[in-house]
Formats: sequence, structure tokens, C-alpha cells
Amino acid sequence: MKINNAFLKQKEGQILLLGLIMLGCYFILVLLCALFFPDYLQEVLSITATNVIFGRMAGLSIGVSAQMDTTFLVAFNFFIESIMVLVLYPLFVLSWNKLDFVSYPPLTQYLERSQKNAHKYEPLIKRYGVIGLILFVLTPFAMTGPVVGSFVGFLIGLQHRVTLSVVLCSTLVAIILWIYLIKNFEKVLIAYSDMLMIGFIIAAAGLFLWYLLKKTFR
Repeated sequence: MKINNAFLKQKEGQILLLGLIMLGCYFILVLLCALFFPDYLQEVLSITATNVIFGRMAGLSIGVSAQMDTTFLVAFNFFIESIMVLVLYPLFVLSWNKLDFVSYPPLTQYLERSQKNAHKYEPLIKRYGVIGLILFVLTPFAMTGPVVGSFVGFLIGLQHRVTLSVVLCSTLVAIILWIYLIKNFEKVLIAYSDMLMIGFIIAAAGLFLWYLLKKTFR
């Protein structure tokens, strides 16, 4: 990965730096968990992977099925989604402005796909402004949510601080609401927790294999 350090004087660079610091804290948290709380390591990694790959609903479902403390589950998922926003949002802005900040093909391809995705939702959210952005972030699926929501916030002309404030506050509210709703199905989730985790792992492995095959044959 090739990085140009000149960006640090820009607002985007400062946002990215904060995201990278939080990412470093995440790895420290995982390390401490592995050393002192090994029983929770699998749940922590599973929640992270499913949240990143499948979206908020999947990560929260695993946390509830594992009977994790609700406060920790809210804080941890908010931490994960904040990292994704604070890292990917400035990269999206820099790529949109055609600045050669990161040269890494998989990331470049992701940002290009994200531009198409964000453009698809831009007219709808622009029509309703901040309210539309809040509703978009409250949606728990992988192709909506805070990351793409922050991209759309930039496209409709919101300032960085407005976009990030709306997206992150809406994310926290969404996590609390969805945990409350999921807990109504807690008994079902606990009964099938092992199957649920195995299912997500198989799905993630399938997606990774598909990516490798696509890249190889391309």
C-alpha cells in the first residue's frame, strides 16, 4: 500500500488518522481479549467479521445469541462501525476528488463500487436531506447503513462534521433499537446460536472463495 503523507494537513487526513488510531485500539482490544478473556475472543471476532461482511443485523444477532452484556454489545458494535466510517469516508472523499492517496487495487475497486452504490441512493436522500440520511443509516443491511450513508452525505453536499455527526449518532440509535428488537427473538437465537455462527462462517468462506475465483479467472 502506497501512502502520500501530505494529506495529514487536510480535514480528510485528520479524520482518517482518527480512524486509524481507533483501528489500532481495536487490535489492542483483541489482543487483551485473547490474553485475559479467551472465552470471549471467538464472539468478538465473529461479531466483527459478520458486521463488516453482512451488516449490523448479523453482528448484533451473534452477540445477542451469545448472551453478551448489552452495554458492551452496544459499545463494541458502535466502535466497529465508527472505525469503518472514519477510515472509509475520508478515503472515499479523496478518491472522489481524484487524489492519489492510496494505491491498493482491492480498496480502489471497493471505492469505485461504493461510488455507484452511493449514486443510486443519492436522489432519494437528497430529497429528504438529513432526515433521509438518518433513515438510511438506521437500515441494518450491508449495502445501506453508516458507511454508504456517509458517502451519500458527502455527495449531497453536507459538511464533514455534519455528515459524521448525523451518521454516527444515527448508528448508535440504530444499534440500540435493533438490539431491543432482536432480544424479542433471543430464545430462538440462543437455541440456534451454534448453527447461526457456522452459517455465517460458511457464507463468509463462500464469498471469499468467490472473490478468489473471480480474481484468478479475470
